[in-house]
Amino acid sequence: MCMLVVMAFSSIRPARSFNVNKQLTYTDRQVKRTLAKLGDTCLVPRSMNADQASWHKVNKHDWTSGFWPGILWYNYEYTKDEKIKQQAIRFTECLESLSDPKTGGDHDLGFQLFSSYGNAYRLTGDERYKRIIISGANKLAKLYNPKVGTILSWPVMVKKMGWPHNTIIDNMMNIEMLFWASKNGGDKKLYDVAVDHAKKTMQYQFRPDGSSYHVAVYDTIDGHFIKGVTNQGFGDNTMWARGQAWGIYGFTMSYRETKDTSFLR
Repeated sequence: MCMLVVMAFSSIRPARSFNVNKQLTYTDRQVKRTLAKLGDTCLVPRSMNADQASWHKVNKHDWTSGFWPGILWYNYEYTKDEKIKQQAIRFTECLESLSDPKTGGDHDLGFQLFSSYGNAYRLTGDERYKRIIISGANKLAKLYNPKVGTILSWPVMVKKMGWPHNTIIDNMMNIEMLFWASKNGGDKKLYDVAVDHAKKTMQYQFRPDGSSYHVAVYDTIDGHFIKGVTNQGFGDNTMWARGQAWGIYGFTMSYRETKDTSFLR
């Protein structure tokens, strides 16, 4: 039996090493192919169409609109290609109006603005970009309800679904912009909003086995937790895998920003 075990393990091939530069070079080619197909537009690629040969493109209001400029900034960081940088600037600046406090918005402001303007500021140091991030953070914080202790994720769902104050696990990604803004010239209260949101989410949005609800619904009067439901998972009592990943990232990030070890648990 021991010999069989030894033979079995000896037959396993070692994993091939991952060639980072090779993969990033491939990514660079794909980015340039995509740019050639997009043309002079503010529409950004979100997913492939059914033909698997063309892009499904969305406008700035889509929750994924910040990811494409973010990809371009990462690509520029690797290649130092000035043409890519100019495209990154162009697609980033298409999103500027999202930070306007007079326009509507929801929790997705973090995805939209921090992926784009966050990387833009990190790589250029342009103060205009920092001001837009801080403006976006202030706008996001307006969705915070102090009686509940979390940010309202979807204002549109209040009447549509009868969810007085709804908070989705995705929000754990978006409070990163609040932490950053509070430490880079924004109001220090943004830090408190982010911490309160993370703590309330940790308290009510997880089941005893560690899985998360997609949506936590709270009462707006006294802030009590009403129920946990799903909007995108299979069922209210199932785990939505993407949301679970949001939570893992969000609480790890919250620990990084606060050093509160409860977020690691």
